Amino acid sequence: MLFKFNNFVERFLTFVSVLLLATFIIVVFVKVIARNYFDIPMVWADEFSLLCFMWTVFLGAAIALRHKKHFIVDLAPSKLKLNLGFDILSHFIILSLIYVMIVYGYKFTMSGMSRASNSLPFTLSYFFATIPVSGVAMLLFTIELIITDTKKFLKLTSKEVYVD
Repeated sequence: MLFKFNNFVERFLTFVSVLLLATFIIVVFVKVIARNYFDIPMVWADEFSLLCFMWTVFLGAAIALRHKKHFIVDLAPSKLKLNLGFDILSHFIILSLIYVMIVYGYKFTMSGMSRASNSLPFTLSYFFATIPVSGVAMLLFTIELIITDTKKFLKLTSKEVYVD
């Protein structure tokens, strides 16, 4: 059930990320054209493109975590199935970082409610909210990875620990 829910979450995050990335590209392109060819300043475009970029990066990081596309260091030779145990350990370490993202990201977002954006008609909390939101997605994905990798690890036999 978690796997199906995470599939939905991933599809939604991917859709939002692609939409925001396209918006980012269009806004920056229009800003450059307006400034260089028509001498029209678009003051809001810098902050808006930053907002789109931040959300794209953090949501993309959550998706990358689910597919184990973040930085990985093998502590043992790659043929050794013991790396699966290290993966499970790393998932628990990542949970502590996710805790920081969710709890302190939420506090940071709430502190942004009292700070206005320089050129956009809303508070900076919209910028900061990407931290706890992506943290919640990372939490869901990490729980799924722990369950999946633990099941794989428990199915190993002594003959399967080292593969030629």
